[in-house]
Parts: sequence; structure tokens; C-alpha cells
Amino acid sequence: MSYAGGIISHTYSANSCELKFELKRNSSCRESCGTRSIHNVRNCDIYIEDYNFLIYVDVQLFKFYSTRRFDLKNLKNICFNYNSKEKTLHVTLPCLPPGEEERPEKDIQEDKSKRVEPRLDLWKLKRITDNCLLRIDDAAELMRPEGSYGYGFASKFRGRIQSFEYNLESITRMPEPNLVSPLQRLIDRDIDEMKNFSRDQYKLNFVELQVPDGLDNPMQFTINFKDCTLERDEECLLHNLTSKAELNTMPVEYDVMEIDCGLISILLSICYDVRFTANEPNCESAWTRSILSATLMYFEPHTSIKDVVISFMRRSLIYPLYRNYELSRQCVEDCIIALQSNHPWIVKQLLVTHDSFSDNERSIYNHYYIEDYIRYVTNASDACPPTHLQMLAQNLKNVLFDIFKKNLGLGLQELETELLKEIITDIHIGASSSSSLTSEDESVETASDSSTTSSDSSSESDEEHSVIEQKMDKLSL
Repeated sequence: MSYAGGIISHTYSANSCELKFELKRNSSCRESCGTRSIHNVRNCDIYIEDYNFLIYVDVQLFKFYSTRRFDLKNLKNICFNYNSKEKTLHVTLPCLPPGEEERPEKDIQEDKSKRVEPRLDLWKLKRITDNCLLRIDDAAELMRPEGSYGYGFASKFRGRIQSFEYNLESITRMPEPNLVSPLQRLIDRDIDEMKNFSRDQYKLNFVELQVPDGLDNPMQFTINFKDCTLERDEECLLHNLTSKAELNTMPVEYDVMEIDCGLISILLSICYDVRFTANEPNCESAWTRSILSATLMYFEPHTSIKDVVISFMRRSLIYPLYRNYELSRQCVEDCIIALQSNHPWIVKQLLVTHDSFSDNERSIYNHYYIEDYIRYVTNASDACPPTHLQMLAQNLKNVLFDIFKKNLGLGLQELETELLKEIITDIHIGASSSSSLTSEDESVETASDSSTTSSDSSSESDEEHSVIEQKMDKLSL
């Protein structure tokens, strides 16, 4: 998840760190991504780690990286002060005394352009929301934070999710997304993925994709992006979804980057399934198209294309049958071509996805995401013109150049090094065993040759002795 929001300023004083968050909205939603207005400052979720402080306020996520280590043992009844006129949020956090772990702020500023901030291990974050209080405009009353978050397309849905009489826990990790902040959804997903990643399965498909007998190799399949002909049922569904003008209206306030990232997340999972099934959806397609998309599985809003690609590639190496890094990159390249090809193929595949979800518990994804995305993509005159999709394709292409195995956070490089060492060890063991067998054969041959030689020599010596004895007998006579 990218870290957006207003300006964060800080000062260190003795053993404390004073933070000031600017919650002002600087420009329109359409022009600046990730800057929707904060309407309810009480709607927040707060996390802390040794050097990181994260707070999700209503619709925005703020992150502060500290040069001083926070005192995690002294985090009770932390009070936030909100100034409604200036739209600023203030808090003072305890820090440990300056020591060897402190990094001078001057040094950080000097090599800021060179420095790569270490990857934040989300599982290390400690949730402290329940230990925090909020004061508004110096009021005497202190209030507790509350949780009521948006979800679905453009995060426009609020309140309890409609279950449609299905058991949501069987298809999503977020059966109550309205009560879980997007930051918590991200943390839960990261922990689940680390638990479910199989080192052995990745090793199995690392050197060569393991394709069962009777199945086609998905890496050799070529997607026909001109296959956009709609079936009769798909035409009727498209008409029903787009015929009413009021349904095509975008929310009053929305983050266009969040919408586009959600579209890319869903398209990436579609591209994988199209390769896996050779564009012939089967009974597993609904599972594949949902499990590989964090947008669907966790109701997670993204505001960074790079985060979306990393999320997809991680999940494609954890859950489906084929778990191969090059196959994952191929799917991203497919998505780029799909966006460059404009609307028809994308609309077709969204309708296919809607159909695969419609007759099972995943129909909630149709209600909260797929139907709105069909309207969004077909609204070429306003919300999603062809030039917009082409821009997304170019941005996605640029992002792919900047993603490597180390970015996935699964330790793939170390795992591959470990696998190569195992292969080399097996080769050495095989070579030594074959050489030992060869030496044994040679020793047997040498032993037989020596026995033959000794027998020959003994026979020759016996003949020599008999000749000598005959000459001695003649001399004695």
C-alpha cells in the first residue's frame, strides 16, 4: 500500500516525538489521487512499530518513519488533539533515550536521494487503536476512535455487507469489511500470504513448469485479444447493467487511482485464468479469478499500481496450481496488451467473470465490484475513455520494469540459491557414487588381471625350476 495524505511534520523533545498531520484536501479527487476529503476524524486505526507509526484516518493512510526508537512499553492512553479549523491532528509519542540505534537526522537528509527505506514488516506492527483517545478543539470530553470504513467499487459502500444468504467466510477473509480498516486488511493479507507460501511448491516449478499429463502448458498459450464477440446472454446482461443513466453516475467523491488499481487487480487474475484454461472457463475459474485478486478477496483498496502487481505476483506464487515467476510476469504483460486493446476484450472478460460468480456465493463480488467496473469501462465518453486505458497500460509497463523477485518479499532469491545448492550437491553425490562404482569395477578387473598374472608367473617359475633340476641331475651323474 502506498502512503498518501497531507504533510507530516515532527519534532523531538527529550524522550518524546511530537507529530502533526495535515488533513487538508489540496485539490479535486479526479486530478489528485489519494486525496479524498476526511469527514470523520474519529474513524481511524492506529499502528506502531520500533521506528514506524501508521494511522489510517477515514479515507487516508499516513506513515511516519522515525529516527528515534519509539518506547513501545509506554503506550497507554495516548491522546490525539484535532484542530477542526486548521484540520490538523497532533500527537506526542514516547521515545527511548538517544543511543546507538538513533540515526542523526542530518545524515538522513544528506543521503535521502540515495537511501532506500527498509521494507516494513507488517506483521511486526502493533495495533494501539484501543489505547488511544481523541480530543476535538480542546474539548473537555475525550472520545474513543470508531471504525466504519468504505469498501467495494470506489469505496462507496458503507455499513454491513449484504451476505445474500451465503457464508461469506468461505469465500473472503473480510466478511465484515466495514469494521476493518484498509490498513488492517493489508496486514491480514500479508500475514496470510506468508503463512500459505509453500517453499517446496515454488522449488518444484522453478526450473520448469510442472504440467500434468493431458493439460496444456499455460506459458505456451497465446491470448486472442480480438475475441470480443458477446453471447446473447452477455449482450442482455450488458444492456441491463448500463441502460439506466443513474447507475452509470460516478460517486460524488472518489479516488480515480483506487478505481484503476482495482480494475488492474481484477484483470490480472482474469489473464491468469485465461492462460490456465486456454480461454475456456471451467468450474475452477470463479475461484481463480477471485483468489488472485486482493481487491476481491480482501476488499482491499490500492492506490499504487506497483502494489497491485506485487500483490498479484505474490498470490500467483502461493495459491494456484502453476506457481512460476515467469508465468506471473507473462500475465502482467497480457494485462498490458488488454489495456492497450481498449474496451471490447475487457468488457467481454468482465461479463464472463460476472457469469462465473453469479450462481454461487461469489455473487457478492458482482454486486460490490464487477457490475460497477463493467459500467466504468463502458463509459468511454466520460469516466474511462480509450486514452485513459492506454495511459494505464503504459504505467503498468513502466512498473513491470521496476519489479524484481526481491520486491515480492517471499525470499525467492535465497530460495533459488538454496535449490541450486541442493542440485549441485545431488550432482556431486551422483558423480561420486558413479565414480565409486567405476573404481570398484576397475579394482575387480585389476584383481583378476593380477591373479592371472600371478598364476602365469607361478607356472613360468615352476617350468624354470624343473629345467634347473634336470640340469643338476645331469651334473651329478
